[in-house]
Amino acid sequence: MPAEDPIDLGEKDQNLLAAWRILFENEYSAEIKDLEGLEMNVFGFEVQHDVMAKDKFLKTEFHLNPARTLSMGDKVLKEQFDQNGVLTRPVVRVVNLSENYHRTMDELRMRDRDRLLSVDVKIAHVSHPYGWLKSASYKCRDCGTSTEVKQRRARERESPSVCRICLQKSLDGIDTKDIPIAHFYPRPNFRMLIDECYYEDVQDVSMRQISYNKDHHLIQCSAKFELIGTLSDDLVGDVESSSFMRVNGILRVQPIPTRNFAKDTRRLLSIDVISVEPLPIIDTK
Repeated sequence: MPAEDPIDLGEKDQNLLAAWRILFENEYSAEIKDLEGLEMNVFGFEVQHDVMAKDKFLKTEFHLNPARTLSMGDKVLKEQFDQNGVLTRPVVRVVNLSENYHRTMDELRMRDRDRLLSVDVKIAHVSHPYGWLKSASYKCRDCGTSTEVKQRRARERESPSVCRICLQKSLDGIDTKDIPIAHFYPRPNFRMLIDECYYEDVQDVSMRQISYNKDHHLIQCSAKFELIGTLSDDLVGDVESSSFMRVNGILRVQPIPTRNFAKDTRRLLSIDVISVEPLPIIDTK
């Protein structure tokens, strides 16, 4: 993945990076050192939720903005890996979420989008792995400035609308005092840097709601309540159909697969999976 442009982080992001750094140094330094010499392209590093929750700030940020918090954790963990000679890209996998996050599929609604949750499921189907353009790199043809545009999966690819450097040069060279801004239409002039784009490996899984007793004997597996989950990076190829799993993730809203026009407003719920945990379910049926 191309290196990100240097930016000035806000106070909250700086505090978030510091909190992750303290967590890894105090709780996981020995585990990180033991990974020296690991030969993998990507490695899922498990962090216990109750350990992370010792830091109230980190716990709160993970609850409110899990995707951003995990992204920050990945950055700090990569730094820790580099310092300890672990030459692989790490991905933070938070496991054993507290009971407060446990939900059932039948109670999920659109208003729950972007919330963190855990669901107990049976994996009904696993798709073939595929990739998607997660981040696209562009260069201005006029001034040579590079920019990175994050993409959305299963959406039309986005590109920069204007080069800020060139726009500022244009504005500096003319008197804009009496020009209505609505009449000023700068035209994009970018080329895509194919070799610097970042593609992510993903895999879709179809999951069905299950219920079981205290002895982990399966009571019911309901095809009526079914969701699609998306696995990424190290989780791709790690989940098999017919297995029972506790899936931890972020609830998302996706266009329906059968949409037949560009601005179809119908949506389905799905889960961006952040970690999976095998369940010792006994199926006697």
